[in-house]
Amino acid sequence: MAITINTSPNGSPSAHDALWHVCSSTNSASTDMKYVFDVFVNGVRLIRVKQFPEPSNGKAYFDASPIVRNEFDFEWFEPTNTSAYVAEPNMSGQIGVIYNLQVGEEVSGITTLNMASGNVSGFNWSPNLFKRRVDGLSTKLNKWLTNRPLYANAALGENLFAGFYTNASLILKCQIFDASNNAIGSILSGTTTVIENGFVQLNIGTTALSASLEVDFPANVKYYDVWFNSLEKFRVYLTCNPKYTNIPVHFLNRWGLWDSQRFDLVSKLSMDIDRKSFTERDYKFNGNSVDYISTNNVYYGGKINYSNSATWTYKLNSTPLDDAEWVWIADLMQSPQILLEYDGYFYPVTIKRTTYDYNKHVVDRLKPLEIEFELNTSRYTQLR
Repeated sequence: MAITINTSPNGSPSAHDALWHVCSSTNSASTDMKYVFDVFVNGVRLIRVKQFPEPSNGKAYFDASPIVRNEFDFEWFEPTNTSAYVAEPNMSGQIGVIYNLQVGEEVSGITTLNMASGNVSGFNWSPNLFKRRVDGLSTKLNKWLTNRPLYANAALGENLFAGFYTNASLILKCQIFDASNNAIGSILSGTTTVIENGFVQLNIGTTALSASLEVDFPANVKYYDVWFNSLEKFRVYLTCNPKYTNIPVHFLNRWGLWDSQRFDLVSKLSMDIDRKSFTERDYKFNGNSVDYISTNNVYYGGKINYSNSATWTYKLNSTPLDDAEWVWIADLMQSPQILLEYDGYFYPVTIKRTTYDYNKHVVDRLKPLEIEFELNTSRYTQLR
């Protein structure tokens, strides 16, 4: 008897899509035969599945993606501007998971384990709507790991998060330009950095770049380019003297790293209150009388509030987006992790809207992006 793993996912497959393993056995014709699948991560068995062969060909088709997805860790990202290099997510659940599949069989009540095995990697990126299983992580190799167009607006001192995917050692570079498109100074280069797993989370805001490249941003700077080695460039336009206070929002994009979006137009904070109460008499017996008012002229109420809880929502508006930005910002609408930055602190939020329209300039003209975010925490008043 023998087990053969005919096919397994290869390359950099998404764990948010199916991870099919196809196996065959010389005992597949046995009427009581079952394939036995064991999935291990870091030497720990997560699940054992027994499965009858497919009647048409005797093979087994096993999808490991539901098990692998449960192993992802979404707490590795800590926003910081002390360096352009924020984090290098690992393959132990941050950007991906390496799992070991062991395949055995059960025939006539006798189970034989681990007759064939192999290691497979599943990654924390989500397939696009179009060209599923055509466009994958390989299309982003040695590129910025985002769906956004490679330009953004920012102000001095703001955080601007972006990710990069590579198979090479990286040298971070930056060049500054004035309003006439003239370079200010020479190209600044950092030291060679080895990216162990190929993924790096960056902060390309001015404060983080200053810390890593010792670059100064003079008063006449209009924009700057950031890139690695001789690869594609990311351009950042600096804004100044805003009419409204900008509120940055940072979110996990579809490729598993973090992006940033500015909301620099009108913002409105609102509060919803949930009140809990019980009823009581609006009078009191007092000897030969019934009183409705205390001796200090306070009326007795017919309802007592004993607990109030409040939740807050922030309605934010950004400057109008172009067509490519409207496509990219859909990542924000689907993101499972969103942080709203306010006064140097980062607050987890949830988008209240459940639908999203992809706008196009030719149809919708210039249109600001308006999103209502709900803060994920509540506050309670004094109990009675």
